[in-house]
Amino acid sequence: MTVLVFGGAVMDFVRRGDAWDVRQGGSAWNVSRVLAALGSPCEFVGALGTDEFGEEFVRAGEASGVGLRFAVRVDAPTPLSVVHDSEASRYVFYARGCADSLFESVPEEAWPGATAAYFGGVTLVRQPRFLRAAEQARERGSRIVYDPNFRPAHADEYRAAFPRYLKLATLLKVSDGDLRGVLPHASLDEALAFVRNANPSVTVLLTLGADGARLIGPDFDVSHEGFAVKIVDTVGAGDASIAALLHAHLTAPPDPSAHLSFSLAAAAAACRRPGAYAPPLSEVLEVMT
Repeated sequence: MTVLVFGGAVMDFVRRGDAWDVRQGGSAWNVSRVLAALGSPCEFVGALGTDEFGEEFVRAGEASGVGLRFAVRVDAPTPLSVVHDSEASRYVFYARGCADSLFESVPEEAWPGATAAYFGGVTLVRQPRFLRAAEQARERGSRIVYDPNFRPAHADEYRAAFPRYLKLATLLKVSDGDLRGVLPHASLDEALAFVRNANPSVTVLLTLGADGARLIGPDFDVSHEGFAVKIVDTVGAGDASIAALLHAHLTAPPDPSAHLSFSLAAAAAACRRPGAYAPPLSEVLEVMT
């Protein structure tokens, strides 16, 4: 049982007071690290640069248990994201000619045993070959997890890609902000109706910031207000939530309320540390008690 995680690895530069805090990030990389920390075997599938940042990703993946058998090394720099505050409300992405867009294809040996495939982040709209990988995963019977992680700088590309990935998805993670971005003229209820009409069987994790989240399936709609913790940093909380939800789907009996609680506990645990922190199972369970 392996999760293939498709997307990019990005170095995050986060402004904290008068200094810059530099940490590894990128939705797919964050999800890989959280899955590994929770005990779900995973393989990062994407392109890593041969610069020093790329070397750091390789060392970190090996140390944390993230599989890199299907990650390719390319002679290109690592993309950078610059976040001007820890809430990620002011964000700039520097990626032209960078490694994440040089993904080409999935080796055939990656598919056996792949029970799920995650696709997330801005890299998806910069490299259309990831859509073909999602189609291949669906053809092979893998669960498809999709997190658009909308970025206004690529609004047109996101709006074109969203329905294509949505129709393939088993599990969709979106924030209310994501839905406003990809469906700018729709209310929240209208956007959820669009999602349900486009893919009647999809399960939706709708995150609502300080208001918690909802988990919505064809025959259930459960909500959770979240867990109260001392917040140090919210960067990566959404990635922790979807990784934990996928882990619960793969390892626990079907129980939407329990799965949502576990998902939000992971997000809360991630918020207690700086950067896109990957909480181990013990810390997630601690938040829940």
